[in-house]
Amino acid sequence: MKKILIITGRYLPGYKDGGPVRTIKNLTDLLGDDYHFTVMCSDRDHGDIKPYENINEGLNRVGKADVIYVPNSKFSFSLIKSEADKNDLIYVCGPYNSYAIKALLLNRLSLIKCPFVLAPMGSFSKGALNIKSTKKRVFFTIVKLLNLFKNVSFSVTSSIEEQELSNALKLNNRCFIARDPERTIDESISHNEFKKNEKLNVVFLSRISEKKNLIGAIDILSNVKGNIDFKVYGNIEDKDYYDKCIKKLSILPANVSFEYMGTANSEDVPKILSEYDVFLFPTHGENFGHVISEALLAGTIPVISDTTPWLNLDKENAGFVINSGDTASFAKTIDKLYQMSREELLSISNNAREYYKKNYVESVSNNGYRAMYEELLR
Repeated sequence: MKKILIITGRYLPGYKDGGPVRTIKNLTDLLGDDYHFTVMCSDRDHGDIKPYENINEGLNRVGKADVIYVPNSKFSFSLIKSEADKNDLIYVCGPYNSYAIKALLLNRLSLIKCPFVLAPMGSFSKGALNIKSTKKRVFFTIVKLLNLFKNVSFSVTSSIEEQELSNALKLNNRCFIARDPERTIDESISHNEFKKNEKLNVVFLSRISEKKNLIGAIDILSNVKGNIDFKVYGNIEDKDYYDKCIKKLSILPANVSFEYMGTANSEDVPKILSEYDVFLFPTHGENFGHVISEALLAGTIPVISDTTPWLNLDKENAGFVINSGDTASFAKTIDKLYQMSREELLSISNNAREYYKKNYVESVSNNGYRAMYEELLR
């Protein structure tokens, strides 16, 4: 059985990083019987001081993968090299973290002998590049000077992300399109009654950072006319940004009530989403968007920006895709949903769940990760 090393910032039992954790979990669930996966990650969740409880030094079995928890995120050159030497392929999540840069340097010096795959994880979308753009320009300058992407293959989730990668890097590296596997279908999840208390129940669930654009969601709801109950879930990744959000939330009009509900454990996300009518997500950019997928699974109607791969929601009558930054159109859509009957909302909800099931079957039967591994591991 071929061995694959995945290096990432955090993994289970962590959940504060959202989508990347879910990507790896779904991937190892799907292909863990065909490949031996080892995940190397930090020994604590995002922002935590203490490590996870009940983890061992060395290998820990989590689902269908072995996990190496690195104390206090101290990914050393020697550790990365020693683990890469034991595997047939190395798969690195995200380009900017210290572990990624160290792995790239080792690869550039030909000290990593196996195929090297880098997953940008949405880092090269236009919206992502506009955040902390000066630091990213410095990063790209260093990458080009050192030719750090030499002999690196890229793993992207869609043709859209492939084009973003090409625009940002201007490179001719091999690029594989591997759509993220969906969460296994859970038939026990069902949507609760729509418009409880005669309000449209709207939820935002994601990391609270500039890229996810909670401020945009608040601005949208500031312009709606219907009665809205708004709940926010998410890890506070950027405290300054969170403080700006709280100030804006505090001056929402009287027809919009709100509450911050804290973080959401990854395993609980579909059940949480099923408690709400609408998932509002005007994100600045997603390479996949697991939370959008999970809203569909839950039958919660997504109202999202056009900066994700989920561009067919309108066509499938399974949700609404709005031009990024078009606050007025977002607000009109929310009001349109508020005016709908419970039966009309239920119809869209059912379409959302059917669309999820169709995508799940496709992700299992035509999995790009399997095709990528088979080609690179010949």
